[in-house]
Amino acid sequence: MNRDPVYVWALEPAETRRVAIVSGGGAGHEPLHGGFVGAGGLDAACPGEVFTSPHSRQIFEASDRVKRDGGVLQIVKNYTGDRINFAIAAERLRARGVEVAEVVVDDDLGSEGHEVGRRGTGATLVVEKILGAAADRGLALAELADLGARVADRSRSVAVARQGHTAPDSRTRGFEVEPGSLEYGVGIHGEAARQTIDEPVHVDLAQRMVDELLDALGDLPHGVIAVVNGLGGAPNLELLGLLGDVELALEARGVALRSGVAGTFVSALDMDGFSITLTEADPDWMDDWYASHSTPGLPSPRPWDPDVDRGTGPEEDAAPTAEPSAWLRALADHFTQSRADYDDLDRRAGDGDFGGNMELAFASSVTRAAGPDASLADDLRSMADAFGNDVGGSSGPLLGLVLTGLAEAVEDAGDGDLPAAVGEGLRAGMASVTRAGGAQPGDRTFLDALAPAVADAGTPLDAAAVQRAVDGAAATADLVGKRGRSSYVGDKAIGVPDPGAVALVQVLAAIVERLTGDDLSEPREQAQRLLHD
Repeated sequence: MNRDPVYVWALEPAETRRVAIVSGGGAGHEPLHGGFVGAGGLDAACPGEVFTSPHSRQIFEASDRVKRDGGVLQIVKNYTGDRINFAIAAERLRARGVEVAEVVVDDDLGSEGHEVGRRGTGATLVVEKILGAAADRGLALAELADLGARVADRSRSVAVARQGHTAPDSRTRGFEVEPGSLEYGVGIHGEAARQTIDEPVHVDLAQRMVDELLDALGDLPHGVIAVVNGLGGAPNLELLGLLGDVELALEARGVALRSGVAGTFVSALDMDGFSITLTEADPDWMDDWYASHSTPGLPSPRPWDPDVDRGTGPEEDAAPTAEPSAWLRALADHFTQSRADYDDLDRRAGDGDFGGNMELAFASSVTRAAGPDASLADDLRSMADAFGNDVGGSSGPLLGLVLTGLAEAVEDAGDGDLPAAVGEGLRAGMASVTRAGGAQPGDRTFLDALAPAVADAGTPLDAAAVQRAVDGAAATADLVGKRGRSSYVGDKAIGVPDPGAVALVQVLAAIVERLTGDDLSEPREQAQRLLHD
């Protein structure tokens, strides 16, 4: 790296190159552009200050250092500062007898119709990847400029954000977004979008974005390259999932996905959002898109195999799911509606995933349901199988052990004393949990609600037992965790009830209501209030 002026250059570029490729832009977009320097990528990259174009001296000296006999190709995002400073550097290079050409990237639909044209955003990755490989093949300056112009012309991007970036100097947000909303059409320099929308589920959001991109690109006989790009705050898991949603959206429009990549390539500091870029998969440049490279930041794309089953939907011949009993449906609805509350409680004393795991477990229970007329034993078995087989983490599988013991006890009881059988089943489940996970009452787990309810031999599960469970769940707020994620935060969990204990109260109350017909709305409401303590 050169320090004055600042730029980075490739130490071992391909010897076959006749033309040097230089790009740059404001800092804050990493790994663009510095991470794209190397064989198969750029010869030099010039970073400006955060979200500010590099000055012409940086561009001129970097270009002068890496220039080849065939000249210098500039790749420039369509922003006023970038265009001006690259143009000034080009004039200085030409004055020294260096031939210079320019490729302008202007792919952003969020700025469509703007007086200075569309902004350059995610498609910069595609242009630089393809031109880097093409330059290694020895193409001449005019050939590279023509290829780059065609790739840029057949690329469009659109970006969304749940939250603006954090300004490095003031530590304030570039813009604020209300929970449940999205800025639709954001830029990569902290610009809020022209439109704010309610945040849809990912598959619907991907369809909307893909539809707009396809409409802008027009006829695509060769299919497309898709890039799902994180803006700095989106996790890779989300981006990879979105790539699958993009494939479904393209399929719905009858457009083939030829290659797809997901990751953070063109960021906006830590903006919580992502962009989708579609580029026509023209045979003229697909070999260059797939070509190997030695840069730290460019992706290594591969052809997309449409025959691989990625689990993106149910099998066409899958048996329809039986309608669950009203009792099981009500329990599942509770954990769906209260997911955020359970997650928030868990976040204050753990890792914040408990509500999501419970929602998943009960959704799976509904899928496994024996039917609308299922017995209590049938429903408990569906729940036990779901918790035991479909949920990871610790609380879910351990609750599965309790539910398994409970289901077996109810099945064995037949028409006998079900409250007593349930009590015995819960005690058997408690013993299984201790054997499997080592937890004991007092360790700040759901056992602290279960133990006071039915710990004594012969104790049935009834309304009084549920009230004892409520009291036990409330008392977990005074305990330091010895098991699970809360054990890592120590005293910070004091004052926060254990979410597993609170959830167990709701399950126990639902069982008693089904067994006896009693109204346990009061202990249910007490447990619900614990979510907000």
